[in-house]
Amino acid sequence: MSSYEDYQDLMGTGHESREPVKPEDEFFHSVYISGKTRKNHINVEETAGKFQVRGVQYNLDSVNMIITHTKDILSRIVTVNQKDNVECFSFKPGAPPWYGTSRLSDNNPRPCPTTSAERAVNDYCNLCKAQILVAGIYCNPDGSPVLTDEKKPIFVFIRGKGMKYSGVSDYLGNMYKREFTPIFTPATEESTRFEKTVVNNKRVVTTITKGTAPSAYGDKDVFILTAGSELPTDAVMKILEVSKNTLEKFNDKFDWSIRTKTPDATGYGNTSPQTGAGQMTMETGTTVSESSQEVTKDESKQEEKPQQIFSFDNVNFD
Repeated sequence: MSSYEDYQDLMGTGHESREPVKPEDEFFHSVYISGKTRKNHINVEETAGKFQVRGVQYNLDSVNMIITHTKDILSRIVTVNQKDNVECFSFKPGAPPWYGTSRLSDNNPRPCPTTSAERAVNDYCNLCKAQILVAGIYCNPDGSPVLTDEKKPIFVFIRGKGMKYSGVSDYLGNMYKREFTPIFTPATEESTRFEKTVVNNKRVVTTITKGTAPSAYGDKDVFILTAGSELPTDAVMKILEVSKNTLEKFNDKFDWSIRTKTPDATGYGNTSPQTGAGQMTMETGTTVSESSQEVTKDESKQEEKPQQIFSFDNVNFD
């Protein structure tokens, strides 16, 4: 009698049905600027030009976060029947060469050009664009996390793509150049490079506000990132620990090459299972978590809080 194991080579060619994930149940919540005023699926009107924290809070003038992860990716997105299809994707693991999810042939992976100039002259890769993912802990201006009733932090992310790319990239580049007192001592060439690359952007509260940039189609909303309050060393070390412990969740959310559900190309989340090579749908609705302590259903602004000494003592990261 035959066994299913005789047909294991067919894994990856089938279809798996998945239940949609509610916005409030997502681990990473998308932060975006509404393009137009409209009501979402819980009948909350999202105002054009305002920040929305999907599944948490809406209609904000700014968002504060402590960065835990950043990642450069490459994505070839083609719009078909008003839906964005991710036809090729690279999570850019480590140093080049990188490879996309599409293949030249069955046994021949597609290598990724390493620069935008190289992509521009490649007939397939010229539609591929670079994006930057920035994820972190949703917080108040002083760095104190916005918590749920269970004293758990809320993780958020922005996607720097298109006209939003350069502002995010420039900010991270400037944070790399900043000189901080070393955390790891004695400082070596290797530890200094690690701190500049990995730690520097975690040493401050990052404030995200809205700006505009001109385009051939008129002014477009962009992210403006600025460095706010500097965090104490013990808080930075805690952020490093949290970043390490949530790396698997970050990769599961954003590395589309290993995921079986629909790629989130828009930054608005996804609700439908993968039915083809990276096929996806867009969802823009936001909701408010019923378990949120710092965010209530009828709030349209973050509560103004007095400045206080920063501490993670009451935060449950487990």
